[in-house]
Amino acid sequence: MGVFELRWFVRVSVVLMMVPKILGWGKEGHYVICKIAEEYLTEDALAAVKALLPDQAEGDLAAVCSWADEVRHHYHYRWSSPLHYVDTPDFFCNYKYCRDCHDGHGHKDRCVTGAIYNYSMQLSQGYYDLNSEKYNLTEALMFLSHFVGDVHQPLHVGFTGDLGGNTIVVRWYRRKTNLHHVWDTMIIESALKTYYNSDLMLMTQALLRNITDEWSDDVPSWENCKKTVCPDPYASESIRLACKFAYRNATPGSTLSDDYFLSRLPVVEKRLAQSGMLRLTSLSIIFFLCLGFFNQPGVEAWSKEGHMMTCRIAQDLLNDEAAHAVKMLLPEYVNGDLSALCVWPDQVRHWYKYRWTSPLHFIDTPDKACNFDYERDCHDQHGVKDMCVAGAIQNFTTQLSHYREGTSDRRHNMTEALLFLSHFMGDIHQPMHVGFTSDAGGNTIDLRWFRHKSNLHHVWDREIILTAAKDYYAKDVNLLEEDIEGNFTDGIWSDDLASWRECGNVFSCVNKFATESINIACKWGYKGVEAGETLSDDYFKSRLPIVMKRIAQGGVRLAMLLNSVFGVPQQDSLAAT
Repeated sequence: MGVFELRWFVRVSVVLMMVPKILGWGKEGHYVICKIAEEYLTEDALAAVKALLPDQAEGDLAAVCSWADEVRHHYHYRWSSPLHYVDTPDFFCNYKYCRDCHDGHGHKDRCVTGAIYNYSMQLSQGYYDLNSEKYNLTEALMFLSHFVGDVHQPLHVGFTGDLGGNTIVVRWYRRKTNLHHVWDTMIIESALKTYYNSDLMLMTQALLRNITDEWSDDVPSWENCKKTVCPDPYASESIRLACKFAYRNATPGSTLSDDYFLSRLPVVEKRLAQSGMLRLTSLSIIFFLCLGFFNQPGVEAWSKEGHMMTCRIAQDLLNDEAAHAVKMLLPEYVNGDLSALCVWPDQVRHWYKYRWTSPLHFIDTPDKACNFDYERDCHDQHGVKDMCVAGAIQNFTTQLSHYREGTSDRRHNMTEALLFLSHFMGDIHQPMHVGFTSDAGGNTIDLRWFRHKSNLHHVWDREIILTAAKDYYAKDVNLLEEDIEGNFTDGIWSDDLASWRECGNVFSCVNKFATESINIACKWGYKGVEAGETLSDDYFKSRLPIVMKRIAQGGVRLAMLLNSVFGVPQQDSLAAT
């Protein structure tokens, strides 16, 4: 299935037609919800989301969170209009799916809660086979992201008789409007102007702070759902809030001003936060379940920051022939920047087409053995040989060795081989990627990193890097990378460069890299760590130099391999590069 192209962004008018009861939050509200969600999505769910987004979104979920509103009146999408809301009986102040979830013609399941169930199902089932044309997963993602916001707008589960407040004409301060529009847009716009200098990002940041501070005790109760998605409880909350706050003291012809605004704003802000922080992150659960993480926990690698630094270091060390070959193989849109696609294998490894690559990101070694044996350890969970990160590096290096400008071997996709090799060279240098079998490379060792929950694998993936960037480099990973490069060009590691490159061929190289990683995992990763404990300054400061050095070694050695395969043919030794 190709990525859905949003032709309607250009062709559909932004001016919304005056059809009642289907506006949802305004564009600002939906944007805030999706921005909050992006902060709380798991790394893998976020990668899956970015992979499904249309090109026009440029990887930003918030950019398409209002898409469902923008297209619903276009001929091809008029069927979606009833999916933005639920009609409930006047003054009942409760919601029941069987009674309420239908459209104006009585067709069942045609309401916002039914839509959330439907698009959650499409994403969870369709993600198994992305070549299937049964579902448009890009549209499913954009509809789901929007409708989860809609169901949290209290008047989207409003009374039938007044169309969720649309027929209740009021004044908002001096402006004539209706009650539904007050909750859609007016309260948010007034808050932006009064408290946030009309800056939507300031409002988003304030809500994120409230989630961790003011509302922290409430957060567990927000996610009391035991299923993948729970739109029915959210709808029940909305109609109760509509009765208690939206309709109250808002009779037709009344003027709503400071008293109404100041008492209702906290309700609106909390609904935006709830929608984004926990409930839209049902995407994490959907992708977590369908991508099979329960069975394959140890497949993470360095975080995107670690991979990007590894690739940038390597690209700086390429000889002219290798630099030219890399540029020729990369797609034009990255402008010759290898680091722009160094995370790509993580983003696609659970897509149907690439599921076979999942075991290639790591190696399982026997518990406490603290050594690596290729014949013993390089296989997948079904015992298939060479299915590990060391085998993958050998395979893709061999594929690239067939490359000659204009005469590349058509049996292989050289661009993919380059991206896989670049990524896996980062993976094999992450010590916990060659970790113990029973704890999936530290993934099942839950602990705290300073004040927040994490696990040992993730500490080495990302926590150490991000803490270093925050504490020492003004949150600028580029400065961290400059320090790493300085350490091996003219600093403390400059005398070690020759030993980093010592290996006679690809097979001996990958054995060396993997052996180093498991030795470091035993000496520095696992040592002194127990499940449930808190790792802080002592662990961070003693392990940071090791993480920095492994990133440097990964970059130097990736350059060594690329210089070899794109250089003089039949080169016997990699150490000479």
